[in-house]
Amino acid sequence: MLKVMFEICALLISGEFKPAERIRELPPAASPCVSWIPLCLLATALSMVGMSAPSPASPTSGQTVPETPKVHLALIGAWHVHTSGFLNRIHQMNPGQVEWIAVWDKDPARGKQFAGRLGVPYEPDYQKILDNPNVEAVMIEAETNLHMDLILRAARAKKHIFTDKILTPKVKDGLRIREAIEKNGVKFVISHESMPVGSYQYARKLVENGSLGNIVSVHFRRAHGLAKTNNLVASWYDQEVAGGGALIDLGVHGMGLLTYLAGAPTRVSASMRHWTKRAVEDTATILVDFKNGAIGTAHTNMVTNIQENLLEVVGTDGMLVVVGTEGRETVYLNSKNIPERAKGMTVVAPSEYAADGKYPINKFIDFVRDRSNTSQYLAGTGLDMDTALRVVAISEAAYASARSEGRPQAIEDPASMK
Repeated sequence: MLKVMFEICALLISGEFKPAERIRELPPAASPCVSWIPLCLLATALSMVGMSAPSPASPTSGQTVPETPKVHLALIGAWHVHTSGFLNRIHQMNPGQVEWIAVWDKDPARGKQFAGRLGVPYEPDYQKILDNPNVEAVMIEAETNLHMDLILRAARAKKHIFTDKILTPKVKDGLRIREAIEKNGVKFVISHESMPVGSYQYARKLVENGSLGNIVSVHFRRAHGLAKTNNLVASWYDQEVAGGGALIDLGVHGMGLLTYLAGAPTRVSASMRHWTKRAVEDTATILVDFKNGAIGTAHTNMVTNIQENLLEVVGTDGMLVVVGTEGRETVYLNSKNIPERAKGMTVVAPSEYAADGKYPINKFIDFVRDRSNTSQYLAGTGLDMDTALRVVAISEAAYASARSEGRPQAIEDPASMK
């Protein structure tokens, strides 16, 4: 019996003692005078004491394990074509990290539809959502002409803000938005979806580390055929609602990448077409001069049959070309500053520009959940306020140029305006 007790004590110290299993293993009592019952009771009691003792990996008495914070989020409008896809992205990339509180939409039927999808109430009064202390952030997918009012009110209510592109059609309104956000200390992310793409981040890295030398030109093309269909809501083609056509929506990808890679714009000219005879343009090409001497061009159209993006960055020491959409693109690089790339255009392995696959909305969720990060913007990502304002400035000047038969429009860098 003493031997068994020593074995049990050893197992208790190691944490491997299981009373039920040990009882089944005990041999029959050697005599009627010898019983295992007291021994078993003693062992069970000792094991309970052992299990209740704190282990090095467990919190000590009085401590609690912090829960992973969830973002308490409200969906504000579902007008934008990307709304459904972004909700899917949250489900895929941020599982269990968002608690939906409510949905507001100018269109009650659409709002109720998305509220049902998310399993939350539809609230027709936007102010009630802002007054709700359980809402800490808003995801704005509403009509472009509503952006300024919705964002200003959300900032004043101390709600963190994610908004779809474009921030607003006019620079003066964008500056008001920036002022409200910074005054109220809330976090802000804009949905420039091309920015997190691994191959475009790779381009940014090459620009920043000087592999391409001084940047001479940047060109971007993005196109599809949606304007030849009726898949977009009718108000998408309404100048007053959308602020414009192909340029102010799909063209944000190009305008954003130009300024992300070349810096501050100084002058813009543009030419636009209406192939589908709609009220807003379905095709646009812009020419942008930059403070550093670079020239940028971007072509956007919604009347083609193929969607293969093209980015070309030319520098004094090399050139980068990215052909194709994310996930199936091919990247070519020549640089005299990289020995293995110095003799001509070479194909870059996807492993060199792989990204985490997160969209701007996923990065917003991560940003809000990170309570230790007190920054208001994701600086250097292209999802920040400076980039958003520069895109607005290029867009506003481009439309002014198109109205004046392509005459160049000088612009002041809004990122430096205070």
